[in-house]
Amino acid sequence: MPSRSGIPLVIAHRGYAAVAPENTLAAFRLGWESGADGVECDVHLTADGQVVCIHDDDTKRVSEQNRVVATTAWDDLRGLDVGAWKGKKWAGEPIPLLEEAMQASPSSLIWVVEIKCGPEIVEPLLDAIDAGGHDWRRVIVISFIQESLAELKAQRPSVAAYWLSYLDEQPDGSFRPSIGEIIGTVKSLELEGFGGQSGRGVSAELVSALKDGGLELNVWTVDEPKEARRMRDIGVNSVTTNDPRLILEAL
Repeated sequence: MPSRSGIPLVIAHRGYAAVAPENTLAAFRLGWESGADGVECDVHLTADGQVVCIHDDDTKRVSEQNRVVATTAWDDLRGLDVGAWKGKKWAGEPIPLLEEAMQASPSSLIWVVEIKCGPEIVEPLLDAIDAGGHDWRRVIVISFIQESLAELKAQRPSVAAYWLSYLDEQPDGSFRPSIGEIIGTVKSLELEGFGGQSGRGVSAELVSALKDGGLELNVWTVDEPKEARRMRDIGVNSVTTNDPRLILEAL
């Protein structure tokens, strides 16, 4: 990931999700207009092989009509209103194709693309990002799903990718996965970094271990200025936030 000396890069979570309907062109646009270094989006594969920006595997939460993305063709998804739930001013916002979202963005923007489904999306995803015309050096693919990351690296080893995991505190105060487990998993998948949830599990020790291994760290979802400054002070590479303007001001 491109870097900025001493200050974490700021990535707009699902676009400017604190204000606009998540994973829409409106949210992405507000994200980059806020001054964020990049935007994060979630992707699923439609029944006819299109890569679309949506978090859930169905449209129930963001639309009045419920469609399962994997079993629905793009033509049946493209007309859904996924903006009105956020407010009347966003009514009519559609689900975007990843390709069109990337084509609309500034060339300087970092795209952080989270795979939300299985390895079947990898080939269409690579094609979609190629078609989006964005510099691959400013693209990072992330996922909780190790099988999808393994397939990504098998098909195109040069793509920068991070493994994601929650950091669950144990009764004895330790966290799982442990720092050793994180490093082991990331190294075994031949990835460039790790993405962990904001909180006590993201420690100076974790940052140091990752850096010693030549690996990067993104932290999500950082919406409190105090936590953003802690992330800066321990040296994380980037933070993902629903409110990029607030976090940029805090840093």
